[in-house]
Amino acid sequence: MNLLAVGALAAALAMPLGAYAQQNQQYPGPSQGRAGEPSHARLQQHWTRRLSRLNLSNDQQQRIQSMIDQYSQAHPEGSAVDPNAKRELRRQIMGVLSSDQQSQYKQERRAHRAAMQQRDGQMQQGQQQYQGPQQQYQGPPPQQGPQQQYEGPPAGQAPPAAPPQ
Repeated sequence: MNLLAVGALAAALAMPLGAYAQQNQQYPGPSQGRAGEPSHARLQQHWTRRLSRLNLSNDQQQRIQSMIDQYSQAHPEGSAVDPNAKRELRRQIMGVLSSDQQSQYKQERRAHRAAMQQRDGQMQQGQQQYQGPQQQYQGPPPQQGPQQQYEGPPAGQAPPAAPPQ
């Protein structure tokens, strides 16, 4: 009888683990989703943000959109990242821009990188500032004053019931 109970308990515990593993395969987590190419929408958002201040003509916008569409079809979301293909997309997009727009784009990218490096430097300084010396655990702090011992319930009251086992 005990062997049967142990088997049933093991089966009951294994079922949720199997369901959890199945869910993880169906729905990629945050780290799994970033391992490959971004979605078409994310790629479009990325380039829209980067090119937003360049005053692109309608023709330029349409040509760049077409390039992003082609890239997304050739490199679907989650597929392995192809650095050469990304470089080629950037080269094609830069080819659509006028020389003034290219200069402005490069200047904005340099400013963005400098701001990110400054932010990262400030964050590292902040982490160093708040890191104190490592302390060893030395047990609970000493108690102040005399220790009081539990003497039971006040006179005339029943003691609390023990929890069921």
